[in-house]
Amino acid sequence: MINLKGLLIACLLLFSFPILAELNNPALKYNITSSGNYYPYYTNNPVEPGVLPEIIEKILSDADISASHVNLPTKRITKYLQDEVIDFDVITLKWLPESERNNPQYIFSEPLVNATEIVVSLSENINNWQNANSLYNKNVGTVLGYYYHNDNLFNRIDFPSEKELMIALARKRVDVAIIGKLPALHWSKQLNVDIAFGPQYSHGLLKVRLLSKHKALLPAINKAIKNLHSSGFIQQVADKYMANIPTQN
Repeated sequence: MINLKGLLIACLLLFSFPILAELNNPALKYNITSSGNYYPYYTNNPVEPGVLPEIIEKILSDADISASHVNLPTKRITKYLQDEVIDFDVITLKWLPESERNNPQYIFSEPLVNATEIVVSLSENINNWQNANSLYNKNVGTVLGYYYHNDNLFNRIDFPSEKELMIALARKRVDVAIIGKLPALHWSKQLNVDIAFGPQYSHGLLKVRLLSKHKALLPAINKAIKNLHSSGFIQQVADKYMANIPTQN
């Protein structure tokens, strides 16, 4: 005679295993879109999505971490991370004010790739913007939702993306802007805008910024990153997207 009680217990245990596994290893949510025009780091092209999507997907796969990308407007990304609606993004500490760099809410991974921001103007105006002090108390083109480590010293004029910021420069809606160097080179080429570079605004290493409550996942993430650097995968991905970017303006 079948032991119905034992069979019922066995069934309950069988069905509970996936639920317990999911509770112990919850799927993360993340966003790395930036403005959607942060080329080559993010391209908004599903076929060739950019440096960061390819690297992050490989890291998650190698670290055996379940995660899904959440599409968010740029201005919402930081708030959603602060409110723990998403679990990580990608950022460099150099973008943050000093007061935010040791925020205990977050932990940071090993470095992924470099990111440089630079002061940009039309070539005809660049002599007016040759040092950082020239930005003080001036209207400066910026990207909505982005961090700028000392934006209390100038007047932000926000635009939706690097592309829109380059258009604003071309149309002389702003005289100067702070843009990632590679996105600036890309969009100036795409839009045929004659720009020149002033001083460097920031330079740092992009890292995964993870909520501290997931600190148990960080060793696996860091191991995957180190292996991908050692194997040359990260450099190969970066080279693929940077091949068509001019080396100088």
